[in-house]
Amino acid sequence: MKLDVIKLTKEFVTYPSESQTSNVEVTQHAAGVLDRLGFQIEEIPYIDATGVAKLSIVGKLGQGTGGLSLMSHNDVVPANPDDGWSRSPYSPWVAKDKLYGRGSCDMKGPLSATICAAAHFKAAQLTAPLYIVVTADEEIYGVGAKHVTAKSKLFAEASSGYGIICEPTSLRVVHAHKGSVAIRVTSKGRAAHTSSLKGLNANMKMIPFLADMKKIYEQVLSARRFRNEEFTPPHSELSIGINDHNRATNITPVQSICTLNYRPMPGIDTEDLIDRIRKSAKTHGLHFDLRHHGRPLYTPVDAPLVGTALKLAGKRKSATVAYGTDGMAFIKKMKQMVVLGPGNIAQAHTVDEWIELDQLRKGVDLYTRFIERVCVQGQP
Repeated sequence: MKLDVIKLTKEFVTYPSESQTSNVEVTQHAAGVLDRLGFQIEEIPYIDATGVAKLSIVGKLGQGTGGLSLMSHNDVVPANPDDGWSRSPYSPWVAKDKLYGRGSCDMKGPLSATICAAAHFKAAQLTAPLYIVVTADEEIYGVGAKHVTAKSKLFAEASSGYGIICEPTSLRVVHAHKGSVAIRVTSKGRAAHTSSLKGLNANMKMIPFLADMKKIYEQVLSARRFRNEEFTPPHSELSIGINDHNRATNITPVQSICTLNYRPMPGIDTEDLIDRIRKSAKTHGLHFDLRHHGRPLYTPVDAPLVGTALKLAGKRKSATVAYGTDGMAFIKKMKQMVVLGPGNIAQAHTVDEWIELDQLRKGVDLYTRFIERVCVQGQP
């Protein structure tokens, strides 16, 4: 079965699968295409924290375990036409060898390239299985990938093999990316008219904690144990946000919320960092909530997967990137992964988001050769 990557990308882009809404319809469309290609389909549905139905899938072609997994997500960040879009974000268009539309680059184009590559093969040709993974909510702490990692039987089968996270890298091989830690600390006060002196200002309870966080902020930017010279820059900051959501200045603030975000690099002891923040919150009588903890991705540069990826992509050296992917969840079970996909990450989340048609076609070709080598020839 022959598929056209431009046409399929357009089909996927027409679904406004913003992370705050459901991705079920576009996922069912992808599952239908994979089913026609002979894939076994496993659905991993869930209801998100706001009550919205979400769906991730894992498709398998061939027999056995391990093999090759091509992994994408189909949720997208919001697109507001009033932000300056030339056309409707979900009415994809082609101009000057580029395909425009929300999700064209991040990452319905790369997803389409994986499916079009898979269309070149039948199960009987494969000596090792091919898996196509499509997740929900990558843009929201990789929730869909967490469900896949925890619940999918097919992903458990695939985890001993190679994984390609198909995020846009301009077809460069990425062997490592940062993780993610998100924490919310809340102090509670008592509301009253400020003239009465009967209120309890939640911000005042937060100040000693913020002083502790300032020390940690300075430390993660200077101490050697928080550095990794493979990355540029070789450190990450502790991002600190503060908001009391107070409605008027003559009301004593009843709450104060501190949000903390940190992007750890491979080799950084995040458990100690999280524990220090938790202990400080407890000392000052504040509520601590670890909202997300995603591990960094790291595959050694001398690993067979990295060497194979470099050879097939025609590159001499792999890279690291500062952003994260679903690999933060997948790494709990799958240890051999790289990030490698068509399109430029600079176009992700932008007004008039686009991907070059040539990148899409090259992505199909690269994934086809990957499948041929790993799943047909059985080579590492």
